[in-house]
Amino acid sequence: MTSDENMHHTRLDPGTFYQPETLWTTNEEQLSVSRGNPDEYDYDLPEDRIRLFPPKNRGESRLLVVGRESGGPYFGTMEEFSRFLFPGDLLVLNDSRVLPARVFIRAPTGRKIELLFLNPQDPSPVRFLGKGIGSSSTLSLPGGGRVMDIRYLPEEGCFQGVYEGEETLLSWLESHGEMPLPPYIRKARDHHPSDRERYQTVFSRHAGSVAAPTAGLHFTEALLEHLKDKGVETATVTLHVGIGTFRPLGPGGVGQHVMHAERFLVPDETVQKIEDARRRGSRVFAVGTTVMRTLETWGQHPVRDAVPAWTRLFIRPGFPFRVVDGLLTNFHQPRSTLVVLVDSFLGGNGRWRSLYRQALEEGFMFLSYGDAMLIVPEDRRGGDA
Repeated sequence: MTSDENMHHTRLDPGTFYQPETLWTTNEEQLSVSRGNPDEYDYDLPEDRIRLFPPKNRGESRLLVVGRESGGPYFGTMEEFSRFLFPGDLLVLNDSRVLPARVFIRAPTGRKIELLFLNPQDPSPVRFLGKGIGSSSTLSLPGGGRVMDIRYLPEEGCFQGVYEGEETLLSWLESHGEMPLPPYIRKARDHHPSDRERYQTVFSRHAGSVAAPTAGLHFTEALLEHLKDKGVETATVTLHVGIGTFRPLGPGGVGQHVMHAERFLVPDETVQKIEDARRRGSRVFAVGTTVMRTLETWGQHPVRDAVPAWTRLFIRPGFPFRVVDGLLTNFHQPRSTLVVLVDSFLGGNGRWRSLYRQALEEGFMFLSYGDAMLIVPEDRRGGDA
């Protein structure tokens, strides 16, 4: 069975596997700000520091490097990334591919309707977000397809319907869909043809995400080849990024935030590479928060046989990291669960705020198309280029 087929034969439901309440049963008292105020993760982000288009050339982003436990940052570029990894280190990438899942259609009355399909790779019924749907129970799609029996699912905050057409919904979207750019980009500019390529990693393989695993956008084929030549190992996981990635922390406190379930797969080959890295004393680096959450979910319940599963893991201060030693990540939106994750990995003492402030002072660009931060283990912070 291929990895794609595996992802379609999920044997574990999101409501019963890897729930946060299960993860916290043994260490809730250690979560220093697990029930903290979301204001602790707010900061002022000037609009001119939000990069709305990718760099002219992939891989030209800037890079802030910092030790996980202490020390001031080093300001460099992604071209220097390999300096901070050693032969034998393991770099884990998310190979999920972003779907062109956003479409615009017209109702019979002429009203514009916007749809964002959340799981078009799955059999019907499909789930989607919608604007302008009104009371419509059937929507006609260009090319002869349609979505019928539409109903709203209040507990999920989305619509559900049955797709019918001569081609699969996934194939139809490849011809008619747009890349699902983050809301803050869509409010500022129109979709650009280059987004099809640039809002996608060079190593994407398995279609299923409605947002890019953005730390991976910094990598070029040349950089990956250079890392290989240096002796750095690479491995992949698949986590299909859901729309919940843009959901901010609610007013009820960090401890009351509920993550949307996201589907993931850790291949046997990746498990073996992690075990091999541990045996030789090498470090494991996660490229992005999606890889971090995937590996740490797996680390709570290590299994083999490439079993596809779901995660709602919300990493908060006090979380017992078991797998990841280093993290490459972008600079994230204020009041987001991703800022909480970065704070947690840095020790949960609010050190992220100083690093974000210094990045802004140095002219770094933020969010999905922005620059990157590399958090390295304290004991070994650099290597030869």
